[in-house]
Amino acid sequence: MKQKYNDGITNGTGPHEQWVGLPTRAGQRLQGLSRSAIYQGIDAGRIKSAVIKQPGKLTGKRLVWLPSVMAYIEGCTVQPSGGAK
Repeated sequence: MKQKYNDGITNGTGPHEQWVGLPTRAGQRLQGLSRSAIYQGIDAGRIKSAVIKQPGKLTGKRLVWLPSVMAYIEGCTVQPSGGAK
């Protein structure tokens, strides 16, 4: 049975490997983040990534370390203010 793109990684506890590929189609998300948001996290040094490619080739497959994606999201959380309106 073929698994869907986000099966098991929605909450970061699924049976998937820790290295995951970036979303490839428009509208796809990884943990709610778009491809460009993930690249921003990589550029900022907050998301760990690796590129797998053959020697001499220009292109390859970029993978991200899922725990670093979760830590990046956690680092973006906002503490609730004391008063509710």
